[in-house]
Amino acid sequence: MYFYGALIVLVVIVGLVIYNEIRRKKHYEEDRQARLKHRRQPKDTLKVRVKPKSEAKPEPKPEPEPKPEPKPEVKPEPKPEPKSEPKPSVKLPECNYPDFDHSRLIEMGLGEDDANAFVGELITQIDEQIPMLQDAIDDESVEQVERLTHSMKGSSSNIGVGGVTDLLIEFNTYSKTDSNFTIIKEYLAQLKNYLQKLKNQYA
Repeated sequence: MYFYGALIVLVVIVGLVIYNEIRRKKHYEEDRQARLKHRRQPKDTLKVRVKPKSEAKPEPKPEPEPKPEPKPEVKPEPKPEPKSEPKPSVKLPECNYPDFDHSRLIEMGLGEDDANAFVGELITQIDEQIPMLQDAIDDESVEQVERLTHSMKGSSSNIGVGGVTDLLIEFNTYSKTDSNFTIIKEYLAQLKNYLQKLKNQYA
């Protein structure tokens, strides 16, 4: 009786040992297969945990760069206007002559009436040539001015001295050497003035 009991216990122990060994081998095989599967899986197939939208923090928007302040416009300083030097004043002829004298005609043997007639012809000649002299001055033709004053000077010098004769001598001399029409116009104005004096003298 005792022997059968011991035999049963021994069989149970052996069965437990075999069962435990079988389970251990099964767990070992499953664990080995799992490790092999993990090694064969490519790296890029690994799952990446994506945060849900609720967890994802919004990326901050970049702040706009501050606009550079505009540089103040630098206005160029106005250039000082060149100082205009005063033009030298033109010295006008004085034309301070004595009264006309026809004594030359008397010395030539003419009487007073004939002498006065010659002076009358001189007045007419100068009266006729003054408009032509004015045109020459307007055209700024100094050559024509010189020619006309030379003609009037010759006629006047043959009759007398002083007054209109002295003026025509200076007028003609100036037109030969210079061409300042400011002075030429002054000579013309004085010629008209002395011609009127001559007319008054022999009226």
